[in-house]
Amino acid sequence: MISPLTRVLIRIFSTGFYRANAGLLLSFFVIIVSYTILITPAGTMPHELFEFSQLIVMLTFISSPVTLSMIFLVWLLYTVRSWQYVAAQLTLPENGFLFYSSTSLSWFRQLSSWWWMQFVITLPLTLYGLLAVVFGIIHHHYLYPFLTLIYLVLLMTVSAVIYVRLANKLSAGVPEVLAFRWPVRWPTPFFSLFLYQIVHRLKTGGIITKVLSLFCLSSGVYALASNNRHDLRVAGLVVLTAVTAHLYLVYQEHRFEGMMLPFARNFPYSRKQLFGYAVLRYLLLLTPEILVLFILESPLQATLLTLYAVSTLLLFRGWLYLTGLQMNIYLLVAFIMYILLFWLIMYGYLWQSAGINLLLGYLFFYLRYYRPRPVV
Repeated sequence: MISPLTRVLIRIFSTGFYRANAGLLLSFFVIIVSYTILITPAGTMPHELFEFSQLIVMLTFISSPVTLSMIFLVWLLYTVRSWQYVAAQLTLPENGFLFYSSTSLSWFRQLSSWWWMQFVITLPLTLYGLLAVVFGIIHHHYLYPFLTLIYLVLLMTVSAVIYVRLANKLSAGVPEVLAFRWPVRWPTPFFSLFLYQIVHRLKTGGIITKVLSLFCLSSGVYALASNNRHDLRVAGLVVLTAVTAHLYLVYQEHRFEGMMLPFARNFPYSRKQLFGYAVLRYLLLLTPEILVLFILESPLQATLLTLYAVSTLLLFRGWLYLTGLQMNIYLLVAFIMYILLFWLIMYGYLWQSAGINLLLGYLFFYLRYYRPRPVV
C-alpha cells in the first residue's frame, strides 16, 4: 500500500517534473516513434537493412557495450535533471512543510517514499529497460539486460538518498540547489544569447539532445546502414532524424525569445540580419554534428547535408511563429513535417526539400516575427 507521504511526493515532484519537462520528453518520444515506425517500411531500400528484429535489438541497446554505455549516460543526465528539479522545488516556501512532516519519519520510510517518487519520474526509463530485458531474452542477450535493471535500481536508490539528505537539510532562507557552473566567461554577441542560455540553464537537456543526435549520426544508424553508406537517401534520413532530435532546443529558443527577449524587436536589426543570425546560431549549435558529417562523408556531401540540416531547423523554428508555445500542437505539426520530409527524401527530393524548407522558414519568420502569438 502506498503511504500518504509517497502520494504527496508523487503529486508534488513527479507530476511537476513531467509538466516542466514535457517538451523534452515528448520530442524524444516523437524521434523514437518516428524512426522506429517510419524507417521499417522503407520499401525502396534492401529489406534486410530494416529487418524489424534487428532494428529492435539496436533500439533496445542490448547488443553492444558502446551503445549501452551511451544510453546509460543519457539516463544519468535525465536523472541529474530530476535532481536539479527536485532540489529547486524543495526550496520553495509552499513545500517547506516537508521539513516538518517527512523528516519526522524514520530514515528508511523516508527513503522508501522518495524511492517510489523517483520510480515514477524514471518510469519511461524503467519501461524501456523492461522492454530491453524481454528482447534481450528473446535474442539470447542476458548480461546487458541484467546490467540495465541493476543500473536503473542504482539510479533510483542514489536519487532517493540524495533527496532524503536534501529534505533533512531544509532551512528557511538557505536554498540548496544542485547546479553546474562554468568557471570561464566568454563574450556574448546578440546572435549567441540562446547558446549561452543552453550552457547556463539548459545544460542537461542540451547534453541529452546532443548525445541522441550524435548517436544517430555516428554509431547506431550508420552501423545499421553500413551496406548503403553511399546512398544519399540514407544519409539524408540520418540527418533528418538527428535534426529532429533538436526539437526541444528549438522550442526552448522560441520560448527564450518570447519571454526573455521581447524587447529585442526594438533593436536596429533588419529581419534579414536576424534571419542570418539564426543561420549562424544553428551552424554553431550543430557544430558537433557537422564535424561528424565531414568525417563520415565526402566534403561536398557533408556541406550539402549541413545545408539541409540548417534549413530543416529553420523550418521547425518557423512553425513556432504560427503555433506559439502550444507544445501539443507544435509536436503534432513537427511529426507531420517529419513524415513529409521522410518521404521526400525517400523519393530522391532531398535538395529540393532543403530549398523548400529554407524558403518556408524564412517566410514564416519574415511574416510573423513582429506579430508573435501570445506567450501564455
